[in-house]
Amino acid sequence: MTEEDIRFGEYMRRLRREAKRSLYEVSQQTGISYSHLSRIENDSTVPRPETIVRIAEALNGDLKLMLEKADCLPRVILDRIVAREEAGEPASLRRTAGSEEPEVIGEYGDADLIRLAMRHGIDAPEAESLAATIIELLNLPPTTRTAITALIQSLGQDEDADVEE
Repeated sequence: MTEEDIRFGEYMRRLRREAKRSLYEVSQQTGISYSHLSRIENDSTVPRPETIVRIAEALNGDLKLMLEKADCLPRVILDRIVAREEAGEPASLRRTAGSEEPEVIGEYGDADLIRLAMRHGIDAPEAESLAATIIELLNLPPTTRTAITALIQSLGQDEDADVEE
C-alpha cells in the first residue's frame, strides 16, 4: 500500500510510531483526548482542521497532506491555505493551534472538566468519559437532573457513613 492509498488515521499512526510516541504522549502534547486520538487513528471520526494542525505539529507531519487525507475542508479553502503558506503568509489554521492551553480537549468541548478529573488522579480516558457523562447530565430536563444529582450525592454520603463506623 503506497502512502497515497492510506487514509488519514493510518498516516497519523505511522507518523506516531516513527516518532516512537504513544497516543497518551500525543494527547498530552496536543491537548486532544486519548480516546479522540484513538478514534481518529481508527478512521472512526473525521478530525476538525484545528485538530489536524495540532497533530501535524506534534508529529512533524506534512500539514497539507494531512488536511488532504482527512478531507475535512472544501478543496477551495484548502487550496487557499496552501497558497498562503507557499507565499510565506501565516496559515490561519496555525494561529488557532498554537495556543498554550487548548480550549477543547474532548469532542464535547469539555477541557475544564477533563483537567479537573485528571488533577484528581483519574486517567485521560476515564476523565473524558466522566466529562461526557456530565455533559449528558446537563442536557437532561431539570427535574431529572436534580434527581440524578441527589442520587449521586447520596451514594457519596453512604460511603462516608461506612468510613465513620
